[in-house]
Amino acid sequence: MKILVAQLNPIIGDLAGNTQKVISTLQYARGEKIDIVCFPEMTLCGYAPDDMVLHVKFIDEMENCLDQVVRESKGISCIVGLIRKNSQREEKGLLNSAAVISDGKLLGFHDKWLLPTYDVFNERRYFSRGKTIQVFNIKGIRIGVLICEDMWQNAGEEIAGTTYPWDPVRELVVYKPDILFNLTASPFQSRKADIRVKVCKAAAHTLRCPIVYACQVGANGPVVFDGYSLYVDAEGELRQMAKGFQEDFMVIDTDNKTNRVPFEHDQMYDVYAALRLGVRDYFLKSQQIKAVIGISGGVDSAVVACIARDALGAENIRGIFMPTRYSSVESYEDAKELCENLGIKFDRIEIDETFEHFLNLLNPYLHFDDDRYGTQDVTEENLQARIRAIILMAFSNRERSLLLSTGNKSELALGYCTLYGDMCGAINVIGDLLKTETYQLANWLNREWEMIPPRIITKAPSAELKHNQKDSDTIPPYEIIDNVIRGYVEDCASLEQISKTYHIDLAMVKSVVSRIYKAEHKRRQAAPSIRISKKSFSLGRQKPLHFSGAKTEQIF
Repeated sequence: MKILVAQLNPIIGDLAGNTQKVISTLQYARGEKIDIVCFPEMTLCGYAPDDMVLHVKFIDEMENCLDQVVRESKGISCIVGLIRKNSQREEKGLLNSAAVISDGKLLGFHDKWLLPTYDVFNERRYFSRGKTIQVFNIKGIRIGVLICEDMWQNAGEEIAGTTYPWDPVRELVVYKPDILFNLTASPFQSRKADIRVKVCKAAAHTLRCPIVYACQVGANGPVVFDGYSLYVDAEGELRQMAKGFQEDFMVIDTDNKTNRVPFEHDQMYDVYAALRLGVRDYFLKSQQIKAVIGISGGVDSAVVACIARDALGAENIRGIFMPTRYSSVESYEDAKELCENLGIKFDRIEIDETFEHFLNLLNPYLHFDDDRYGTQDVTEENLQARIRAIILMAFSNRERSLLLSTGNKSELALGYCTLYGDMCGAINVIGDLLKTETYQLANWLNREWEMIPPRIITKAPSAELKHNQKDSDTIPPYEIIDNVIRGYVEDCASLEQISKTYHIDLAMVKSVVSRIYKAEHKRRQAAPSIRISKKSFSLGRQKPLHFSGAKTEQIF
């Protein structure tokens, strides 16, 4: 049997466009003598359409699209993901389904059993769970079909991280499928690249049959789907893997005993590719072309500029350097050299006179020259950041471009950023990348040639909002901050566990966690960040706003 895994990048809500992609794929596959084409979860509507599914017309049109696919399936079989109405009188009126189609006929559906509600998922908000299991006979082959989460329970809590009272894989055992197809929209997550292979191996061992794992690819808002569709044989050995972070057709010949494929991933490439795809699809799917970036001469804006250039093209990027009396000559030189290396437009706009005007304007009321208030505080620092935001947004408006925010996860965690200042932007490119990881990515980008001037990477990080300012004057070392974020935000570990695991003084852990809580109100107003970790501030982490000022040592 010849199988085509169609690893597609659907656009959420573009039912006509997504359906045409499916039909074009079937036409291609028919010419290549393919027996079965497998598409990912929710291919017809894109994952996840959220409250769009509450509109009856949206579901009706999706079912019309399915009818089109059935009519176009003459001489070929396919499995395609969609949302459909639930004919049973249950709490939820919809089902997350996979339609099994063969030679112009709809053979039936598999409705997703396990509906995740953790992290980025909220499927029980919309769907009833499937309750039946079956195999479909296509050309004498017993075909099993599951959808994404359905297969994870079988891998065990240690791998899957969840428990359900049902296990669809084990329910399939009595039906003795010859092959299992899993349709999935599985978001990218760094530092955990091999987890899907383990899940597929576990299912292969339970069912004693090969596993075809068809993954969606593309970015929808902050969520990135990385592709890397899989084919695992009946012994649980990885035989084929589709490309990552791009659409791909993976052809499987089940009669061809191909060599085993070693599982190899460059972790930094995957992070970079996820962020690049996140930017590219954000612009493409919102029909935007140009981007503007505030270039500071620091590592964060440098990394964002590199990603944006690769995602959108140098001709569509404008970098703006906006110095004040506190900006160093070195920062200007580094910012200019970076933009020249990347081939993007570079402008220098002096803002010190504007900053001085604001100080004079406000001095009668805020008393900037009164020693009782100190020579300088955060008020003056934030004024500079907000002046820069006004200028960047002016370019955004006039040139019909989107402003890219350049703050990292460590800064967002502690609130070490300015509301309506450097937090402005349509999307935050590295908002789920820790500061230490940002340096790692910068070095990775420089692996072949120094597109990022070395001094940007080696100098001490500074916002340059007052004389001789260093980040370390105000916040702990980033190595400490990032380990606390890993332990507390991503792993939900106790403060004592974090202290012991990362060898950090408990008082320091409490101090960092307290700052994380106090910054919640800022993050609620931040640009959405491209999600790459297991727990992003932008999507997936939910904490009550009124705890922002609580004493965390009393709660945890």
